[in-house]
Amino acid sequence: MFTSRVTVGIALLVMGILGAPQAMAQSSTSILRYDDKGRVISREETKPVPAPAAKTPQSKPRPPGTVREEPTSPDKDDADAYEPGEVVVVDPPPGFMRAMRQEGFALIERIELEALQMTVMRLRTPPGVTVPQALESIHARYPTVVSGANHLFRPGAGAVDQEGNYGRQTFGWGDVAETCGAGLRIGMIDTLADLKHPALRGKNIARRSFLPKKTRAGKADHGTGVAAILVGSDGGGQWNGLLPGAALYAANIFSATRDGGIKASLGSMMKALDWLATKKVQLINISLAGSENKVLSLLMERTSAKGIVVVAAAGNGGAKAKPAFPAAHPKVLAVTAIDQKLAPYSHANQGNYIDFAAPGVALWTAINGGGGLQSGTSFAAPFISAAVALKISGGASPDAASLRRVLRQIAKDLGTPGRDAVFGWGLVRVRPDC
Repeated sequence: MFTSRVTVGIALLVMGILGAPQAMAQSSTSILRYDDKGRVISREETKPVPAPAAKTPQSKPRPPGTVREEPTSPDKDDADAYEPGEVVVVDPPPGFMRAMRQEGFALIERIELEALQMTVMRLRTPPGVTVPQALESIHARYPTVVSGANHLFRPGAGAVDQEGNYGRQTFGWGDVAETCGAGLRIGMIDTLADLKHPALRGKNIARRSFLPKKTRAGKADHGTGVAAILVGSDGGGQWNGLLPGAALYAANIFSATRDGGIKASLGSMMKALDWLATKKVQLINISLAGSENKVLSLLMERTSAKGIVVVAAAGNGGAKAKPAFPAAHPKVLAVTAIDQKLAPYSHANQGNYIDFAAPGVALWTAINGGGGLQSGTSFAAPFISAAVALKISGGASPDAASLRRVLRQIAKDLGTPGRDAVFGWGLVRVRPDC
């Protein structure tokens, strides 16, 4: 049985990402209760308070689940979670499915990714055969065919400590006009974004869900917060997005789980990537994390080959966690989070794949119904995405290697001199001319 920590944050319903501290004392409030992955799991109305506050995390037992041979929850400590009894296969050769049926496999879904030029099959493994055993069997018979588990992904949000409104100043961005970013096309793969939220109402946002059949969308707090950081409207100073004039294509891949959580699969991820490629976005912000997977790796290669840059959250598994994907893929820019004092987020992954740091600890963000504090590498990623968008619009080559060189020139070195496993090349600081 697992236990999950619960963090309580105060959310001022009339405030936003950049709400003024003076106004906080006059605002009605709501206590948001988070689990250890940064998900809002309950809301309690309270009387006005002087400022946002956070309580000490407490333990909360998880309900016992069915015992299985393979991991099934994206909340597992080892982060190696996948759909039980499922594998995915890319570009299977003629006769493949006939041979697989003879071995007891069944076809769940055939996915045509036209923009990425891939055909993917989701297969049900034979009875009594684990996912690793099934993959070994496929590889033994078809050694050149790319296959993998249908891995699950976690939103890159974590525990919250009290801070608030500092992101734009720390990033050096400054105030921008509502037209800043006009002409840019940004993709986002995340949870549902609440288009009725004041930060996103009337914005140039196209939204589409890629959820399995008979599932419903998970809570929208995470995706709403990321979207508002990217393109949120001014709203009188409450919801200042970095590029409010840009077009945002928001793909939701997170469905609700029975225990109140959310999960997303590789199957949904690949459909979202293909849709965004058809929309000719210049970059994709992916504020989620999962395990290494050959199919995911190929997807990143194909996306990069289309001239689309991927910026991803580095993960919130802690210093000793395995590298998180897609951030750890060489074709992806990996972003970690720092706080107002430029200290690293205590739950962030570390490793030689970290590229850059950006504000992401207890940021005042848009959530369902108003504003609240959220933490995680998820909320640092859109800062780097905004910087990448500006550089691409200015003529920078749209590939990860070129953009690493460009962003290094405007990064403030943190920690050990040069690139390190905690901060990468350091804190990017950029001020747009718009």
